[in-house]
Amino acid sequence: MHSALVDTRATDRNSMSIALTCLAGTLFAVNATFTRLALDRTRVRTDVAAAATVMTAATVASVIAIIGGVRLSDLSWADSQGFFVIGAIVPGVGQLTFYAAIRMAGPSRSAIMLGTVPVWSVVLAAIFLNEHWSTSVVAGTLLAVVGSVLLATEGITKASVSRLGLALAALTALQFAIRDVLARSVTQGSNLDSSAAAAVTLWVGAVVLIGVGVGTAKPREFSENLRRSMPAMLIPGIAVGLAMPALLAAFERSRVGVVSPLLGATQTVGAVLLSGLLIGGTEINRRVVLAVIVTLAGGTLIGVTR
Repeated sequence: MHSALVDTRATDRNSMSIALTCLAGTLFAVNATFTRLALDRTRVRTDVAAAATVMTAATVASVIAIIGGVRLSDLSWADSQGFFVIGAIVPGVGQLTFYAAIRMAGPSRSAIMLGTVPVWSVVLAAIFLNEHWSTSVVAGTLLAVVGSVLLATEGITKASVSRLGLALAALTALQFAIRDVLARSVTQGSNLDSSAAAAVTLWVGAVVLIGVGVGTAKPREFSENLRRSMPAMLIPGIAVGLAMPALLAAFERSRVGVVSPLLGATQTVGAVLLSGLLIGGTEINRRVVLAVIVTLAGGTLIGVTR
């Protein structure tokens, strides 16, 4: 009886983790697509756009935390310090490289390049978190990477696709993988609610991005670009503000080898579908569709064999 109850609870946790991961991936896809639309429309600096997005996201996550009953006194240093590190990496530096990649290579291609996140995440989790490999995880991860390779080789022959943009997307993927491993590790040792943890992470990222923006541009130019970025960056900001608590909650419930591939697959498919619907043009072609199918197959394999 006790064993059956434990198994049921474990299954419920895994199911909730998958649902939260898919929600987060979809919201991150919204972020990628609407960021491209906003950048094209406003022509603001990408560092300022990143700062505007994360400031909005941090505000959204804070509101969620307050509604959930989190108090300022709950934010002890012992429970919060790990999220400071995560926030400095992603969305701190990671948001800068991601937005630059979106502007240069487009949202669907940038999102598909993030399909390499699972392989980095699985390897790092095996090394630092002692997560065990399984045949399904390895196969699904490799499929996700193949999807990214298909896209990367398109960039070699297609003049309109920026190689630098794809390279920045690949660098972003490595940063996201580090975030995933740190998030799993930190959430297991912290008593902080996922919404509060998301707020801390996002506010730290916002501080980093504001510092970079002001440091690389004159304060007046930063303020002017920030003003021009609104309200266009509100949708990406709200999406990230909702996605981050869901993602951290998923990592509380399941390991990196499950969450990371599913997140990548959901984000990839969502970004390509939204890009085709809202942007169209060069965002969709046969190779991109094939890359999506392969990437989705990898994420699905991991999800159904968890």
